[in-house]
Amino acid sequence: MALAAADMAGYGGCVGLLSPCGAVAYMGTGWWHALMDSVAESASRAFVHVLDCDSSPAGALMALRCGQQAAILRPQNPQYETVRALYAQQNATLLSQRPPSFNLIMPLSAISSLVGYFAHGYCQHQHPENNVPDTRQKKDCST
Repeated sequence: MALAAADMAGYGGCVGLLSPCGAVAYMGTGWWHALMDSVAESASRAFVHVLDCDSSPAGALMALRCGQQAAILRPQNPQYETVRALYAQQNATLLSQRPPSFNLIMPLSAISSLVGYFAHGYCQHQHPENNVPDTRQKKDCST
């Protein structure tokens, strides 16, 4: 849905797909890669995907071993710097926190919400869990 909405909005930038919080622990790396491979088969554009490993260095290392190029690992973990160095050796990216995102798990009124997100930025009347710092001018998407 996110990729289709970006196309409909004429968004030419990179679109990233972000796993649910801590997904590596309860869904696994294999599941994430199967899902992303399936998305790639029908995608009309290139995209990046990020697997959230929460505070699991083992999950982050398994993801890297399976070819994951971008993951999230909380820096409070004692092994964070070691895992980050291993990601750097593989030219992969390890993020210390989740990037701003549009949450597709919560109910959407229509795909137009996503089109508005790509075309105009964050809505003023969005769900509180999506409230992240943003420097773009806020727009009222309720009209």
